[in-house]
Amino acid sequence: MDKKVLIIGTGLGGLTTALRLAKRGFKVEMLEKIDRPGGRLNQLKKDGFTFDMAPSFFSMSYEFDEFAEDCGIELPFEFVPLDPLYTVNFAESDKRYVIYRDLKKLANEFKDIEPDFERKMTAYLDSAGKFFHDSVDLVIKRNFDSKLDYLLTLAKVPWGHAPKMIRNVWQELDRYFDSEEVKQVFSLVAFFLGATPFDTPALYSLLSYTELVHDGYHNVKGGMYKIVEGLVDELEKENVKIHYNTEIVDFRDNGQGLKTLLDQNGKEWQADDFIVNGDAAAFRGNVFRREKYSKKKLDKQKWTLAPFTMYLGVKGKIDNIDHHNYFLGTNFKDYANKIFKNDVSLKKPYYYVNAISKFNDNAAPEGHENLFVLVPVPDLRNKPDWADTEELANNVIQDLSERVDYDIQNNLASKTVLNPEQWAGFLNLYQGSGLGLAHDLNQIGAFRPSNKDEKYDNVFYVGSSTVPGTGLPMAVISSKLVTERITKKYGTV
Repeated sequence: MDKKVLIIGTGLGGLTTALRLAKRGFKVEMLEKIDRPGGRLNQLKKDGFTFDMAPSFFSMSYEFDEFAEDCGIELPFEFVPLDPLYTVNFAESDKRYVIYRDLKKLANEFKDIEPDFERKMTAYLDSAGKFFHDSVDLVIKRNFDSKLDYLLTLAKVPWGHAPKMIRNVWQELDRYFDSEEVKQVFSLVAFFLGATPFDTPALYSLLSYTELVHDGYHNVKGGMYKIVEGLVDELEKENVKIHYNTEIVDFRDNGQGLKTLLDQNGKEWQADDFIVNGDAAAFRGNVFRREKYSKKKLDKQKWTLAPFTMYLGVKGKIDNIDHHNYFLGTNFKDYANKIFKNDVSLKKPYYYVNAISKFNDNAAPEGHENLFVLVPVPDLRNKPDWADTEELANNVIQDLSERVDYDIQNNLASKTVLNPEQWAGFLNLYQGSGLGLAHDLNQIGAFRPSNKDEKYDNVFYVGSSTVPGTGLPMAVISSKLVTERITKKYGTV
């Protein structure tokens, strides 16, 4: 195969697509805006600490196994299954709920607030599991060439699942559980999608099934960035070159289709086919200048929450914190309903903490902790001014210190804060949205921006704002789908 493919972006979707195509004989070259690969799956090294910058665990590990088999390689990184999965902490309460995969141990955590928990959770997971197995191969793992094709495929999913299309995650949980705390804990899967349980379709209750029954959650030995490093090593074996500090900002159409993209320095990049591992909607608007994807129209779309992240190196060991932790307040529904529009105070925000040093000793100097803090916040449409960045950071540090009974502020050895404005500039995240387009019913499947360009038959998209959706396993599936598009085009196997 003498066809050249140029991939714009080196996130997980781009890296896995590059290796799939290189193994099929395509000549592959990659461009990356910043000075290192990985996209959101990145790493920060500072003051002797090593931080995973965004994703900190994942499910559906078998998608990586399928990818390795497809490429004929051994996975160049090692999975480590998590159990317990995470802990959930409620404000004004000393109780921490530890989320185990073992339902009997899990039921014991909630015995005081949810009688008959094991039976209720078994019923909930059975329903979610049936939907997962009835839909994932049929709907998620395939390409669609039209909305009609998609709708006809949906019609093949057993109609008993239809109510999950009209209920939200919270309403689905409400059918099984009475305790507000239990519903809050198991609705957190919606936040993994960058949304809330009140605006996420109940079909995503399948995420509870994947975490507790189907595959669980995993980390990677040595840190999540080992995924990127391992894939780059494999790409080097295939002579795939990555050009860093290179951002595509324009294109050239000579009337005979797309053959050239231009970077920020005016340099021309040519190929037979182009794959965009950036935001599939924003790229169409910003680079191809499509009216359908103009800023005015994109701003009317539903986007995921933005990330406000902190990377804290702390002197001493913190006993009252685990590997993965959620810290919730006392006004869950009100907070969730108002956070998108910036109508709720961020003085006491909800947040997630990954104490990486509890899992990976090399992430921090001896006798120190390494904390990654993620606060889901409004995107730049609803909160364009982040002059209060330091204030919010200090609020979270103070709140966390009180809740784990450790003076973090006065024991800081390293501190880095990134607000949505910085994330937007760093990785071209549209309006600072952390995970791209949200997963409303009118923004999933064939209603999501296609992974095949509507004008150019040699432009494709892989990643979060195209099919099948957001998350590490979805990026791997996305790479499979776009690879199928290209190999079908050339009739290769």
